[in-house]
Amino acid sequence: MITTLLTLLSEAGDEAVLSGSMARPYFGPVFNRLLKARVLVEQTPLEDWDICNGCECGMFARPITPEGDRFRADCPLDAARDIILERDEIRVFEVGVPNLISEIATAGGFDDPPAEITKGLWRLGEAISGRGIYLALNLQLLDRSSLIAIIRQSYKTGRAAIITQNASSVATQWLQEAGIDQVKASVVIKPANNRLGFEFDLEALDMATGAPELVVRPNVAQIEWHGRSVTFSHQIFPVFQRLLEKTMSRDRIASGPFLESTTGREAKDLVRELRDQIKAAGFSDGESKSLIELVRSRGYRLGVDAVNILVIG
Repeated sequence: MITTLLTLLSEAGDEAVLSGSMARPYFGPVFNRLLKARVLVEQTPLEDWDICNGCECGMFARPITPEGDRFRADCPLDAARDIILERDEIRVFEVGVPNLISEIATAGGFDDPPAEITKGLWRLGEAISGRGIYLALNLQLLDRSSLIAIIRQSYKTGRAAIITQNASSVATQWLQEAGIDQVKASVVIKPANNRLGFEFDLEALDMATGAPELVVRPNVAQIEWHGRSVTFSHQIFPVFQRLLEKTMSRDRIASGPFLESTTGREAKDLVRELRDQIKAAGFSDGESKSLIELVRSRGYRLGVDAVNILVIG
C-alpha cells in the first residue's frame, strides 16, 4: 500500500488523490489505520464522472446521481453508456504527505523527525553507517542545487542515499556524479503484518547502498557491526583502536607487545575482555572471534578489511 502511494505521488505530485476504485483492494484494518493516522485523508465524494469516450454531448462531465444504495452517471445521448457506480467508487482520498513520510521514518528507526529540505525531497535521518538517508517523491524534479543541499545536510560523512520510486536518466547521472546512492522504494519499504502494513528493511538498504560492514565511533567508544552496536569500556577501547590502526596499515596484524603497551596487561587477557564485551551486545562466541581473529604466533587482527570500515568522529 505504501509503495502504491509513493508511486502515485511520483506520478501526480504531492496533491495526488487516490480514487475509491484504486483504494478498494486495500480496504480493511490496515487501510483504516492509515486513515486514522491521516496518511490518507478522505475527501468529499465525487459529484461528477468523465463523459463517454468520443461523446458529442458537449458536457465536460456527467453528474452523479443517487439511485438507492448505488449511484449512476448517465450519458444524455446513449443510455447504453450509462454507468452504475458503487458507493466505494465515488470515494476519494488525499495523501497526507507529511504523515506518510513521518510513518516511513518511524518504521526506519530514525531518531529525529523527517524534514523537507527542498520541494519533494525529505531527509529521513542518518543510518548507523553515518549515511544520510533521503526520500524523493519525484526524482525527475530534482536538480543540481538539490543535490548540493543533500551533500550539505550529510555533513558528518558526506555520504548519502536517496530512496525513490522513479528516476530519470539525467537525475541518475547527477546522483552518480555526486557519489549519492539511489535505492528503489520497493527494495526497502516492504509489506508486513503490522499496524500500517509495511516495514523499513534497513539490511536491504545497506546491501543496496554498499554500506560499510563495520562503523567505528571513537568519541563514544562504540562500534556498529552486523546491525548491532557495541559500546566498549573506556579502559579497553584503546586496545580496539590499536587493532583498528593496524587494519588501516600495510601489516594488518597487531602483535602482543603492540596491544600490551596500552595497559601493560597480557594481550590474550585484553582480547578476551574485548570479545566478552562484544558477546554482551548479543553476538555469539564465534562471531566475537571472527571480528577479532587470532593469527597464531603473530598476534591478532580485525576480521574486516579496511575498505569496509567507516570511522566517524
